[in-house]
Amino acid sequence: MNSERIVRSIAKNFVPVALNTDRLPKDADGDVFRELMKRWPQGLWIVTPEGKTLAFHYHKPDPKKNYAENQKGWVDGTAIMLEEGIVAARELKPRSVRAVNPFPDRGLGITKTGGVRLAVTVIGLNRGGKQEGAPAVDSATLSKQDWAAFAPPKGQDEWTLPESAAKPFAVALAPVTDSIFVPQARDVTVADLSAKILRTDTAVSVIRFTGKWESKHFRDNDPKFPITTSANGTGIAVYDLKKKELTSIVFVLTGTYKYGAVVTPTASVIEWQIEKPKDD
Repeated sequence: MNSERIVRSIAKNFVPVALNTDRLPKDADGDVFRELMKRWPQGLWIVTPEGKTLAFHYHKPDPKKNYAENQKGWVDGTAIMLEEGIVAARELKPRSVRAVNPFPDRGLGITKTGGVRLAVTVIGLNRGGKQEGAPAVDSATLSKQDWAAFAPPKGQDEWTLPESAAKPFAVALAPVTDSIFVPQARDVTVADLSAKILRTDTAVSVIRFTGKWESKHFRDNDPKFPITTSANGTGIAVYDLKKKELTSIVFVLTGTYKYGAVVTPTASVIEWQIEKPKDD
């Protein structure tokens, strides 16, 4: 079973749930997941609504195999586990589902509270400078107050943004999305972000941002497993002079992600626009 068939099989036969063990609710639903965690701290489960495990898989990389071989082994092991779960569940009525966007405001528009959800994409690079592995797709959420700091202050062509506006960029420093490996705003030790208006015409101002970030994060809050990151980046934004609002912004960051003795070069893009472009 290839990756496409795996996705189709999941959509047809299962209700996918992404579990963040750091945020389990203190209720009956949380108790079901806590019971699962007694078996292994992570992995893939197929369970009944009552919490009975029908199939389970956890991929452990083989040090004797290269990256591509281990990735194939991960896919193959997942496929076998899914087939086992389908057999164990016996006959089920196929699900009728439709595609939806769970985060319609990711990288687009203003949130209900007046802030924004910036779209973040991060990749790790190998020694040859080429992408290694799938990109990490995440979001950086800014409050209304912090988002306002990106707009030009009245009468100023250059300004420094507060740390609170720069620290949410922490998620752009890691080429993974698992929260135990990703620094959060509270882990950022350096968050320097400044802005300068490059040019202004009758309709808009173009703004350039320059930033530097560093963070120190502990896996599972254990000082024995430090994770440090650093990055530099630049951004370009367009500010509508009539509407007094930003209409688009994009950042490009390059840096390093260090976990243990392994240092991984990273590259990330942070994007946002006020509305979708109109079709030609």
